[in-house]
Amino acid sequence: MFDFSRENIDLIKTDLKEKLSKKRYEHTLGVAYTAAALAMCYGEDVVKAELSGVLHDIAKAKKSSELKEDMINYIDPYTDLSYVALISDKAPQILHAVYAPYLAKKDYNIEDKDILSAIRWHTTGKRDMTMLEKIVFVADYIEPNRKKLPELDKIRTLSFHDLSKAVKVIAKSTINYLGSQGMYIDRFTYELSDEV
Repeated sequence: MFDFSRENIDLIKTDLKEKLSKKRYEHTLGVAYTAAALAMCYGEDVVKAELSGVLHDIAKAKKSSELKEDMINYIDPYTDLSYVALISDKAPQILHAVYAPYLAKKDYNIEDKDILSAIRWHTTGKRDMTMLEKIVFVADYIEPNRKKLPELDKIRTLSFHDLSKAVKVIAKSTINYLGSQGMYIDRFTYELSDEV
Protein backbone atom coordinates (compact mmCIF):
# COMPACT_ATOMS: atom_id res chain seq x y z
CA MET A 1 0.00 0.00 0.00
CA PHE A 2 1.34 3.43 -0.99
CA ASP A 3 1.99 6.03 1.70
CA PHE A 4 0.68 9.35 0.33
CA SER A 5 3.47 11.42 1.87
CA ARG A 6 5.23 14.30 0.10
CA GLU A 7 8.49 12.34 0.38
CA ASN A 8 7.05 9.35 -1.47
CA ILE A 9 5.53 11.48 -4.22
CA ASP A 10 8.90 13.20 -4.64
CA LEU A 11 10.61 9.80 -4.88
CA ILE A 12 8.27 8.86 -7.75
CA LYS A 13 9.05 12.17 -9.47
CA THR A 14 12.78 11.52 -9.12
CA ASP A 15 12.40 8.02 -10.54
CA LEU A 16 10.33 9.27 -13.48
CA LYS A 17 12.83 12.02 -14.20
CA GLU A 18 15.31 9.24 -14.99
CA LYS A 19 12.86 7.20 -17.08
CA LEU A 20 11.01 9.84 -19.12
CA SER A 21 12.37 12.20 -21.75
CA LYS A 22 12.98 15.76 -20.56
CA LYS A 23 9.97 17.05 -22.51
CA ARG A 24 7.68 14.25 -21.22
CA TYR A 25 8.86 14.82 -17.65
CA GLU A 26 8.12 18.57 -17.90
CA HIS A 27 4.67 17.69 -19.25
CA THR A 28 4.16 15.29 -16.34
CA LEU A 29 5.01 17.98 -13.80
CA GLY A 30 2.67 20.38 -15.61
CA VAL A 31 -0.19 17.89 -15.45
CA ALA A 32 0.47 17.21 -11.74
CA TYR A 33 0.50 20.95 -10.99
CA THR A 34 -2.65 21.61 -13.02
CA ALA A 35 -4.49 18.61 -11.56
CA ALA A 36 -3.69 19.84 -8.04
CA ALA A 37 -4.94 23.33 -8.93
CA LEU A 38 -8.18 21.94 -10.40
CA ALA A 39 -8.65 19.74 -7.32
CA MET A 40 -8.34 22.81 -5.09
CA CYS A 41 -10.85 24.66 -7.27
CA TYR A 42 -13.42 21.85 -7.11
CA GLY A 43 -12.86 20.66 -3.53
CA GLU A 44 -11.30 17.32 -4.48
CA ASP A 45 -8.37 15.49 -2.89
CA VAL A 46 -5.31 17.53 -3.92
CA VAL A 47 -2.78 14.79 -3.16
CA LYS A 48 -4.64 12.18 -5.21
CA ALA A 49 -4.98 14.65 -8.07
CA GLU A 50 -1.28 15.54 -8.01
CA LEU A 51 -0.20 11.91 -7.78
CA SER A 52 -2.53 10.97 -10.65
CA GLY A 53 -0.92 13.71 -12.72
CA VAL A 54 2.55 12.44 -11.83
CA LEU A 55 1.61 8.88 -12.83
CA HIS A 56 -0.55 9.48 -15.89
CA ASP A 57 2.22 9.01 -18.49
CA ILE A 58 4.41 6.45 -16.69
CA ALA A 59 4.04 4.00 -19.57
CA LYS A 60 5.41 6.60 -22.03
CA ALA A 61 8.89 5.49 -20.95
CA LYS A 62 8.26 2.29 -22.91
CA LYS A 63 8.08 1.89 -26.68
CA SER A 64 4.74 0.87 -28.20
CA SER A 65 6.26 -2.45 -29.24
CA GLU A 66 7.25 -3.14 -25.60
CA LEU A 67 3.78 -2.20 -24.42
CA LYS A 68 2.13 -4.46 -26.97
CA GLU A 69 4.31 -7.35 -25.85
CA ASP A 70 3.68 -6.66 -22.15
CA MET A 71 -0.06 -6.24 -22.70
CA ILE A 72 -0.31 -9.87 -23.80
CA ASN A 73 -0.03 -10.82 -20.13
CA TYR A 74 -2.07 -7.93 -18.75
CA ILE A 75 -5.86 -7.83 -18.49
CA ASP A 76 -7.22 -4.29 -18.49
CA PRO A 77 -9.91 -4.31 -15.79
CA TYR A 78 -11.86 -1.59 -17.62
CA THR A 79 -12.14 -3.10 -21.10
CA ASP A 80 -11.91 -6.46 -22.86
CA LEU A 81 -9.17 -8.12 -24.89
CA SER A 82 -10.80 -7.22 -28.20
CA TYR A 83 -10.56 -3.52 -27.30
CA VAL A 84 -6.87 -3.85 -26.40
CA ALA A 85 -6.22 -5.71 -29.66
CA LEU A 86 -8.06 -3.00 -31.60
CA ILE A 87 -6.11 -0.11 -30.16
CA SER A 88 -2.85 -2.04 -30.40
CA ASP A 89 -3.48 -2.13 -34.12
CA LYS A 90 -5.33 1.14 -34.82
CA ALA A 91 -4.21 3.52 -32.05
CA PRO A 92 -1.10 2.34 -30.20
CA GLN A 93 -0.77 5.85 -28.74
CA ILE A 94 -3.65 4.92 -26.40
CA LEU A 95 -1.85 1.86 -25.03
CA HIS A 96 0.13 3.90 -22.51
CA ALA A 97 -3.10 4.86 -20.74
CA VAL A 98 -4.34 1.27 -20.65
CA TYR A 99 -1.03 0.05 -19.26
CA ALA A 100 -0.40 2.89 -16.77
CA PRO A 101 -2.48 1.43 -13.91
CA TYR A 102 -0.52 -1.82 -14.12
CA LEU A 103 2.81 0.02 -13.92
CA ALA A 104 1.55 2.23 -11.08
CA LYS A 105 0.72 -0.90 -9.08
CA LYS A 106 3.86 -2.83 -10.03
CA ASP A 107 6.44 -0.05 -9.72
CA TYR A 108 4.97 2.14 -6.97
CA ASN A 109 2.46 -0.01 -5.03
CA ILE A 110 -0.47 2.22 -5.97
CA GLU A 111 -3.68 0.42 -5.05
CA ASP A 112 -6.04 3.40 -4.87
CA LYS A 113 -8.85 2.67 -7.35
CA ASP A 114 -9.59 6.38 -7.91
CA ILE A 115 -6.01 7.10 -8.97
CA LEU A 116 -5.74 3.98 -11.13
CA SER A 117 -8.97 4.84 -12.92
CA ALA A 118 -7.98 8.49 -13.40
CA ILE A 119 -4.70 7.55 -15.07
CA ARG A 120 -6.44 4.87 -17.14
CA TRP A 121 -8.93 7.34 -18.66
CA HIS A 122 -6.72 10.42 -19.05
CA THR A 123 -6.36 9.99 -22.83
CA THR A 124 -9.75 8.91 -24.14
CA GLY A 125 -12.10 9.85 -21.35
CA LYS A 126 -15.28 7.83 -20.94
CA ARG A 127 -18.95 8.19 -20.10
CA ASP A 128 -19.83 9.01 -16.45
CA MET A 129 -16.37 10.13 -15.39
CA THR A 130 -15.65 10.79 -11.72
CA MET A 131 -14.42 14.21 -10.68
CA LEU A 132 -10.82 12.95 -10.37
CA GLU A 133 -11.00 11.35 -13.82
CA LYS A 134 -12.25 14.64 -15.27
CA ILE A 135 -9.51 16.58 -13.47
CA VAL A 136 -6.69 14.45 -14.89
CA PHE A 137 -8.26 14.32 -18.37
CA VAL A 138 -8.53 18.12 -18.45
CA ALA A 139 -5.15 18.74 -16.78
CA ASP A 140 -3.46 16.64 -19.47
CA TYR A 141 -4.97 18.92 -22.12
CA ILE A 142 -4.50 22.35 -20.52
CA GLU A 143 -1.23 22.06 -18.57
CA PRO A 144 1.17 25.04 -18.98
CA ASN A 145 3.67 23.24 -21.23
CA ARG A 146 1.02 22.07 -23.71
CA LYS A 147 1.60 23.22 -27.28
CA LYS A 148 -0.84 25.86 -28.41
CA LEU A 149 -4.05 24.16 -29.47
CA PRO A 150 -7.12 25.86 -30.98
CA GLU A 151 -9.18 27.62 -28.30
CA LEU A 152 -6.72 26.53 -25.58
CA ASP A 153 -6.93 29.80 -23.63
CA LYS A 154 -10.75 29.62 -23.59
CA ILE A 155 -10.66 25.97 -22.52
CA ARG A 156 -8.22 26.79 -19.72
CA THR A 157 -10.55 29.48 -18.39
CA LEU A 158 -13.60 27.25 -18.80
CA SER A 159 -11.85 24.43 -16.90
CA PHE A 160 -11.82 26.48 -13.71
CA HIS A 161 -15.48 27.52 -14.09
CA ASP A 162 -17.26 24.43 -15.46
CA LEU A 163 -15.14 21.27 -15.50
CA SER A 164 -17.82 19.06 -17.06
CA LYS A 165 -18.30 21.48 -19.94
CA ALA A 166 -14.52 21.67 -20.42
CA VAL A 167 -14.41 17.85 -20.65
CA LYS A 168 -17.05 17.97 -23.41
CA VAL A 169 -15.25 20.70 -25.34
CA ILE A 170 -11.97 18.79 -25.13
CA ALA A 171 -13.61 15.54 -26.29
CA LYS A 172 -15.22 17.27 -29.28
CA SER A 173 -11.97 19.09 -30.12
CA THR A 174 -10.08 15.78 -30.00
CA ILE A 175 -12.64 14.10 -32.27
CA ASN A 176 -12.48 16.99 -34.75
CA TYR A 177 -8.68 16.97 -34.80
CA LEU A 178 -8.34 13.19 -35.17
CA GLY A 179 -11.05 13.17 -37.83
CA SER A 180 -9.30 15.90 -39.81
CA GLN A 181 -6.10 13.83 -39.72
CA GLY A 182 -7.86 10.61 -40.74
CA MET A 183 -6.83 9.00 -37.44
CA TYR A 184 -8.66 6.43 -35.33
CA ILE A 185 -11.17 7.90 -32.87
CA ASP A 186 -11.75 5.86 -29.74
CA ARG A 187 -15.30 4.76 -28.95
CA PHE A 188 -14.96 5.98 -25.37
CA THR A 189 -14.19 9.51 -26.60
CA TYR A 190 -17.25 9.36 -28.87
CA GLU A 191 -19.39 8.28 -25.93
CA LEU A 192 -17.97 11.07 -23.78
CA SER A 193 -18.69 13.72 -26.41
CA ASP A 194 -22.28 12.49 -26.81
CA GLU A 195 -22.94 12.27 -23.08
CA VAL A 196 -25.90 14.36 -21.98
